[in-house]
Formats: sequence, structure tokens, C-alpha cells
Amino acid sequence: MRKADRDLLQQRYRAERGKPQPSAEALNNLWNEWKNPASAVRQLDLARLPADALAFYRPFHFSPHEEWGIYILVEPLLHHCALLYDSFGGKLAAFNLETLMGCVLFEVFHHEFFHHLTECAATSIEIASAGFGKAKPIFIDYWDCRFKERGLGPHPDHPLEEALANAYSYNSFSFLSRMEIGFKLIWVKVYQKILEKCWDKEPAGYRSAGKYINAEYVSGAAQLLAMLLSSPDPDPASLMLLAKTVMPSGNSAFLQKPDIPTYLVGDSRALARFGELVPAPNETYTSLFWLGDTSTVDEYLKDRKKREALAKRNPA
Repeated sequence: MRKADRDLLQQRYRAERGKPQPSAEALNNLWNEWKNPASAVRQLDLARLPADALAFYRPFHFSPHEEWGIYILVEPLLHHCALLYDSFGGKLAAFNLETLMGCVLFEVFHHEFFHHLTECAATSIEIASAGFGKAKPIFIDYWDCRFKERGLGPHPDHPLEEALANAYSYNSFSFLSRMEIGFKLIWVKVYQKILEKCWDKEPAGYRSAGKYINAEYVSGAAQLLAMLLSSPDPDPASLMLLAKTVMPSGNSAFLQKPDIPTYLVGDSRALARFGELVPAPNETYTSLFWLGDTSTVDEYLKDRKKREALAKRNPA
């Protein structure tokens, strides 16, 4: 990060620390959302777009090869985030527009990153096949038929790759939830419930993500590997082993997430507005970074959790 960018972030951070702290009512609402995120979003009429309407992945298999990477469409992203925020109707304490944009950006990036994982997995098979003197264009064959039924035959969640991309994005939020209780954990839990509520409104494939979240992801990844191989008689145990050790954790990626070429596409006005909401994009879409000072909320939640645990141990 350039020095000028670091200086700007420091200025923004100092400004955030000077803002008023949450009220007692807001803190109580945050606690309730952490305790029951499903209840917090149940009555909301949410409006959202599929991740691929907001960004796309350009494979490195295609020329010009130097233009491969993730492309984030800033104007649709801003519009989508504003629609989603408006649909909250002020009923979610966990989010302001900045924190919501961070979650949306994190979601969209990880959806597209899964497409990179898929290409890298196919490329690894291509390299292995070339090593045995039988080079096969695994990815190109798959790409040409990715929206057709192949490999395993008709699939109920076709196109499966989109279901898995949504599930991978969801699971990436789960990875962040391993942290101690705090403000960011509320974003994660509530936003995941938003995703679950919205999947039914998405196109075929995308809407099936719920079948592949958490531990079920491995089974879906194994099925996708069978499609990459276009094998009429795959060995299930071998596919499950490969899926479990390679695709779920992102080990098939040739680059780490912060190093994937990622482009923000939009006019100067949209980019300026995006910069106001997300001053550190790379850190935000890879780790859900936020400039705001969450210490007051974090301490409140930890103390509230301790008090409730103590009350359970020593009922009146």
C-alpha cells in the first residue's frame, strides 16, 4: 500500500474513532441479532442480485492472457448495495451502508474466486495429464459445455459450479466466525442469514447453494471434479479425497487471494463513491477489514455473554 494511501486510511480511522458510540438500545439490538440472526432477518423483504451480476471472472486460459482476473462492476455493486440496505428498513442494527458494502464485496469476491479455483483445479489435471504424455484440454472442454449436462449426466442443481460458488462464499464467512465474539461476528452471522433467505430468488444453480454449505461442500466439489474430468465412471472415493484436500480450502489456487488480479470497473463518480464506502478494497474483500472502532461493541458483547453464562450457572 502506498504511503499516501496509508496516510489517508489513518485520517479516516481517526475520524471514525471520533464518532459517537452506540446507544444502550443499539447495543441491546446488536446482542439480540447475535443471539438469533435468523429472527432478525425473517420478516425482511430483501432485494438482491446474484453475485455474477455484480462481477465476473475472466479465465487465464483465454487471450489476451494478461487480462485474466476478477472484475468487479462498481456501479451495479453500489446500486445493489443501496437496494439491499433500503430493504432492511432500518431494522438491522448490525449494518450501516459501509459495513454492508464490505460484506457484499467480500461475498462477491469469494464467489468469483471459486471460479478461479475451478480453473486452477482443471489446470492441475491438465498438467498431470501432460506429464503422462496424454495432454487433455480439461478446462476448455469444460468451459465449452459448462452450461450443458455432462460428466455425471443431468444434475438437479445445474449449473453446479454456480451453486458451489455461492456455497464457497457463504463458507468463507463461516471461516471468519471462528473469531471471538465481536461486532464483525454479528455481520457474519446476520449476513449469512440474508444469503440463505435470498437464494430462493436467484436463478437455477445459484439457488441450490444451501445444499452445499459447510460440510456438504466436499460432496458438491467432488461432483464438479467429475464434470471437469467428463468421466462416465468416476471413482467416488478418489473424487471425495481430491475434493476434500484441494478445493474446499482453496489449495488449488495458483495465487493467494490478495494477489489475484482484481479490477474495479466503473466511471469516476462511481469509483469515488465506492472509495468513500470501502477505503481499503483489497483488505476488505479478502478479510472483511473495516476502519471503524468496534471496541465498545466488542466489550459489551463479551460482558453480556459472561453475565448470561453466569446467570445460567446460578439461577435466581
